Amino acid sequence: MEANFFRFLCAGLAPALTGRRIDKVFGPAPGVWVLDIQNPGHPLHLIFRPARPAGHLFLSNTKPVNPQTAPAMAMWFRKRLRNRKILGAVADWPSLRLALHLSPRTDPDGKTFLLFDCRGGMSLEDELPAGFGDAPDWPALEDVLGDPDIWREYPHISPPLRQALAALPEDQAHALYFNVATGSSETFHLARQGDGWAAPLAWPATRDAETFESALEAATAYGERDLFPMLEMEEDKGQTLQLKRLRKKVKRNLARLDEEEGRLSALLDEQVRAEALQAELYRFKDAEGLESVDVAHPEHGPMTVPLNPHLSPTENMERYFKLASKAQRGFPHVARRRAELLGQLARIDEGSLTPQPAPGKAADGSEGPAALPKRFRGLAVSLFRTTDGFTVIRGKNKKANHDILSKAASPFDYWFHVEDGPSSHVILKRDHPGQAVPERSLVQAAVLCGLKSYRKDDGKADVMYALVKDVRKVKGFNLGQVAVDRKEGTLRVDLDPGLETSLARPVDL
Repeated sequence: MEANFFRFLCAGLAPALTGRRIDKVFGPAPGVWVLDIQNPGHPLHLIFRPARPAGHLFLSNTKPVNPQTAPAMAMWFRKRLRNRKILGAVADWPSLRLALHLSPRTDPDGKTFLLFDCRGGMSLEDELPAGFGDAPDWPALEDVLGDPDIWREYPHISPPLRQALAALPEDQAHALYFNVATGSSETFHLARQGDGWAAPLAWPATRDAETFESALEAATAYGERDLFPMLEMEEDKGQTLQLKRLRKKVKRNLARLDEEEGRLSALLDEQVRAEALQAELYRFKDAEGLESVDVAHPEHGPMTVPLNPHLSPTENMERYFKLASKAQRGFPHVARRRAELLGQLARIDEGSLTPQPAPGKAADGSEGPAALPKRFRGLAVSLFRTTDGFTVIRGKNKKANHDILSKAASPFDYWFHVEDGPSSHVILKRDHPGQAVPERSLVQAAVLCGLKSYRKDDGKADVMYALVKDVRKVKGFNLGQVAVDRKEGTLRVDLDPGLETSLARPVDL
């Protein structure tokens, strides 16, 4: 993050956070921290990711998706920060550091400052280093433009700032330098960089850069557009790691099953010995202390059968029959367990972490997709792509409708449902909370919802839609039933059955 932009960002964060309390701490990905800030009426999250050269520090109403199990460090911070009030903020902005002054605690871990270091990470400190927050010096503009290594002594004279100053006429360069040095910039800018976004600046880097009235708004837009998709990718990486671990475990269990099957096969051979003894038991049934006997099996011919000398020949025969019977009882269990493990291995190879009765089946036995993208596998859903390129997910049954909210949707996605009656649940995926969705795509998602509802034969349907974060599962409700805290709107749409075919998404995408 550019130092001068960080200065304005800290100036906006300080009043926004002072007086509020920290609720919980989450770690959605390695090196990423989310602090829930108590804010009655509206969710508020402080999101931080240190990185060189472009980290993230921003406020958002949307919380990123978190792993089911909180990381150990998240629990460590949660224990020490929960319910502590933010008394103020001190910025050492040339070094990209912001310290929040916290309300005191009596325990030894109740340190005074929560430090965000955009290069080093998040930590708790008893006191701040000497000189933390001191205002830096500003050399003359001529010295700035004439010395390419000036940033080594003055880190706030960053390469992006020098490049911007060098590209301007002298009078405009002086005006920009004055605004930055005095902290009086009034607009902030976010420009595209390849397929992504460049870190925001306090001056326009390109002609088509988006303009924001505050550094807070620019930082939020950058964070939600750049970090949120990155976290989605991290989630997929985490799933891939889990799949590797599961695959290794299943193969290890299959190897053990092979050993068990070999042991049972050896036990089954005892049937032949028992039958051979039975055929000639009349010869030595009253003998004692025999260690072996030579007998002839009706089918397998002559053989020597070892005996336990402490048992009678009859008891030895019964023991061999018992061992063989045990093997016969064990083979069906081995076969069943092998089928289960091979089914698990097939689902893991398809990318599913959810146990299912058989490949291609949903947990309730209904047909599921055969080869869907990883994060949707294991769900009985249909996938579509709108004309504008947005992915749409539609549940095939009640369980899928129930599961897609938590397993396939992000809080900032849109959820669709036909009003006043049963219908499928439909999710329209977005890359980040600020992404605009054309009305055409909203209408197409609504039509796909209406085509799998009680209104499917009516020609028209009223379909409501809301943000996923405003849709809640309620304890005691039936599968698929939810409560909607806030609707975004209602669309009256014409139900064109041909839309399903034209928007159907290939399963290999």
